[in-house]
Amino acid sequence: MYKILICEEYIGQKANELFIDYEYDIALNQDDIFAKTYEKKYDLYIVNFSFYQVIKELRKFEDSTITIFIDDYYDIYHIKKAFEVGDEYLIKPLNLEELNIRVLYYYKKLYRDKSKLLRYKDFFFHTKTKQLYKENKKIKLSPNETTLVELFLSSPNTNLLKYTLLDEINSTSDGTLRVYISKLKKLGFDIEFRRSTNSYMLLLLC
Repeated sequence: MYKILICEEYIGQKANELFIDYEYDIALNQDDIFAKTYEKKYDLYIVNFSFYQVIKELRKFEDSTITIFIDDYYDIYHIKKAFEVGDEYLIKPLNLEELNIRVLYYYKKLYRDKSKLLRYKDFFFHTKTKQLYKENKKIKLSPNETTLVELFLSSPNTNLLKYTLLDEINSTSDGTLRVYISKLKKLGFDIEFRRSTNSYMLLLLC
């Protein structure tokens, strides 16, 4: 279920009627935000602009959760700061229908983006950004390693001919290919060489 963290008094009071289709938690202060985001991964933050520094701090730890700032009054300086670390800036008095529309937009966007993810064990690979993650931590890969990861994750339990892989990484060296695959195996990818077909296969274990 879509998970929302709210740290805004007025929105917290209206949460029962606004977010009946979502899972939400309410944080009461800065420490509460840090504690809850440590314990749970959220899809959306709705926070008062007074917690700008908290969100900025979370960004340092690669927390890219969509953030809607709610401000108590219009301030051009606040707008500038808000969009440095957040995604939306709304001022009071709030139009709750507008807020609901924006939340629904990000909900739909998330699930569109999830269709671009390839998953394997505790890994997931984003086909748009070409970024590999393990348990929400970025894994640094070379361009050729990234190419191989996408090929294997796109076709698990499928024989991928060695010559096809070499062509994809623009190499003619068996040794180079073995080095790349050895790196992926050390990360946790179960890749097996099939001598009979001169191919490699990513084993998708149940």
